[in-house]
Amino acid sequence: MSLRYEQYHSLWKTQKFLRELLHHSTRPKKVSEIEDRAYSCLRHFPFLDAKGKSMFSEDDFECHDLPK
Repeated sequence: MSLRYEQYHSLWKTQKFLRELLHHSTRPKKVSEIEDRAYSCLRHFPFLDAKGKSMFSEDDFECHDLPK
C-alpha cells in the first residue's frame, strides 16, 4: 500500500489531469502521453472499501499544504 502523502498527491494529480483533458488547449496531444499520465495518477490512488469510501494508509501524515 502507498503512503498517505502519495495517495493525497495522486488524488490531486488525477484531478489536475482530468481537468486538462476537458480543455482542448491543455489536453495532451499524444495517446502515449495520456496513457503515461493516467498510469502515473493511478499508481498510488487510494483503494476503496466495500461501501466505496477511500481507504487511506494509516501512517501519521498530515496534509497541510496540498498544491492548488
